[in-house]
Amino acid sequence: MTSAPDFTQLAAAHGIELDKDVSMLRVGGADAEYFGAMARDASGAYWMLRAPRRGDVQLAGRQEALTLDFLRGRIPVVLPDWQVHTAKLIAYRVLPGVPAAEIDPLMGELIWRLPQDRVPETFADTLAAVMAKLHGVDVGAASEIGVPAVTAAELRTRMKLRMEECNTLASVPERLWGLWQKWIDGDDFWPGHVALVNGDIYHPHLFVDADYRLTGIDDWSGAEVTDPALDFSLYFAAAGREALEDLIRRYQTAGGRTWARMADQAEMYYWASPVRFAAYAMKTGDLSHLMNVKNMVHRYASMLEDSGYE
Repeated sequence: MTSAPDFTQLAAAHGIELDKDVSMLRVGGADAEYFGAMARDASGAYWMLRAPRRGDVQLAGRQEALTLDFLRGRIPVVLPDWQVHTAKLIAYRVLPGVPAAEIDPLMGELIWRLPQDRVPETFADTLAAVMAKLHGVDVGAASEIGVPAVTAAELRTRMKLRMEECNTLASVPERLWGLWQKWIDGDDFWPGHVALVNGDIYHPHLFVDADYRLTGIDDWSGAEVTDPALDFSLYFAAAGREALEDLIRRYQTAGGRTWARMADQAEMYYWASPVRFAAYAMKTGDLSHLMNVKNMVHRYASMLEDSGYE
């Protein structure tokens, strides 16, 4: 599917009558896997609607549904409750609260709901507590329901292979490649344990109440058993190093398992974002994604040059 479907017709075909006021249907929130929309139905309830872009997304959707059922009640936030799950549509009620940030559809920048002069204590504390609880879930039980999993010993091997695949798709500039190699070779970056992670802890997926307490987490399509620092990487990208270090301190206080260079590890996942994107592009085989690997590699290489990061 190359363009967004008619969500009004699609919802009706699945028993959801949307409000006749078309302004109550907002198409947006699309990602590489799904077209997305938020809509109000005829009774006044709000829905998230997701339409798979490709057939292979359906298998990932089944795994996400299993993950949500597994986690419900195990972590202290509201999770999406899929009331419709077919090959053409996933639909669930909007999570309580509002997103901590939204993505501007025109500029691609974050529109913040959180104060920007400081991270609210209630937000940082509740997010840290939920992440600690999530990362404490039994990884063996998660693996048994089909959540993708790697061991701590496999983390570097997999990342190194993906780096080489990325470099094959788009030659990585010397300085960025050198940073990646220092990371791979640095024993103290890498944890001796793995955890069940969301894989996409990002402010637009984090719902908060009026006091900025975390109330729900949307989008669990990237859940896997892997390095727990991965769940801090997008937080670093959005909020910066100081906020990242503060969150990790709170996470440790809440019972999360840390190590000396956990913040550095989370930041390195950010600088290695092209590696993850290249792996995704190869998985989908989408020509547009494969072509964008080069653009992403050079964008991160340029940012690295400007950052002064060594």
